[in-house]
Amino acid sequence: MTDVELVGNALCLDFANTVNARPVARRDWLASPEEVTTWARAVGHPVDGDPSLRFTLPAARDLREAVFRVFEPLAHGEAAPPDDLETVHATHAEGFARGRIVADGETFRLVWAEPQTLRVLLWDVAASAVGLLTTGPLHRLGDCPSCHWLFLDTSKNGRRRWCSMATCGSRDKSRRYYETRSAGDPEGDG
Repeated sequence: MTDVELVGNALCLDFANTVNARPVARRDWLASPEEVTTWARAVGHPVDGDPSLRFTLPAARDLREAVFRVFEPLAHGEAAPPDDLETVHATHAEGFARGRIVADGETFRLVWAEPQTLRVLLWDVAASAVGLLTTGPLHRLGDCPSCHWLFLDTSKNGRRRWCSMATCGSRDKSRRYYETRSAGDPEGDG
């Protein structure tokens, strides 16, 4: 995977998806300053030139895992771990204390006067997570059965199953088709 895929429909979920698969990832967009810079640009939060980028990466990975551990059980109707909720809350509180609320059309949003840094991006991720936790719709959370990417199902019928039909959906359908065909012919001759 060389291109950033954004399928979560919420910044916090896309941030949790910065590894290409769970539990064993082959690609991690938070593995190096160069990769996090590429991912941050893709989500509209350029962190180019952030002098603290390398030192903030461990905090970014910690927040990513906390966000995943909060929303993954919620996608299955289970409770979120209190320690991980606290990690999200602490990052949000830090950002909220440094931000200001500004008008954005008919609503408002939290912004920071500081330059675009990875720390500011983490505050925005935490704000996204808190927003989703407090206003939902949590019943539309999904967990891809193939790669375990999280997503907010915004489809009209609310029946989205995979992170992306183009990747996991097609792969899963092909696998099930092959299993069905093989089950009908034990020798595999068709």
